[in-house]
Amino acid sequence: MSDIALRPALRRSRWPLFLLVASLAVNAFFIGATATDFLRFRGGHAGEGPRALRFELRWLEGRLPREGLDHVAAAVGAVRPSAEAHIDKMKQLRAGLADLVAQPAPDRAAIDARLVEIRGELEAMQSEVQKTVVDALLTLSPQMRAELAEASGAAKH
Repeated sequence: MSDIALRPALRRSRWPLFLLVASLAVNAFFIGATATDFLRFRGGHAGEGPRALRFELRWLEGRLPREGLDHVAAAVGAVRPSAEAHIDKMKQLRAGLADLVAQPAPDRAAIDARLVEIRGELEAMQSEVQKTVVDALLTLSPQMRAELAEASGAAKH
């Protein structure tokens, strides 16, 4: 075989290799993004407890000194078992919702009632966590609370 005949064959065989490398690069990007997100939620105070708890703490990061954030995180940690109980209840309700939706002739009234129950659990959990955060913030020194307001004001502009 001549050198000219081999060149097109080599070029064609490079496409699968190129596609494989491109696919690996895209997968690596998504794996890295997922790992970064996972580690961000798991690191520091933002990683403690369910997402609802992390969400309530994340908005305070960078706005409170470490000792203030530690104080609020400790208070939120105390309601973690209750939040997890709400989450478990919501999981049960959603499993039941899936059963209702999967019926050949779904009962819309039963589905709506289940959705009301799920929202009620979510609201109860959110109210408890938010009340705990605010109560903990109110026990901080006036100076620390002022710093929180200043940091929040700077974030608006």
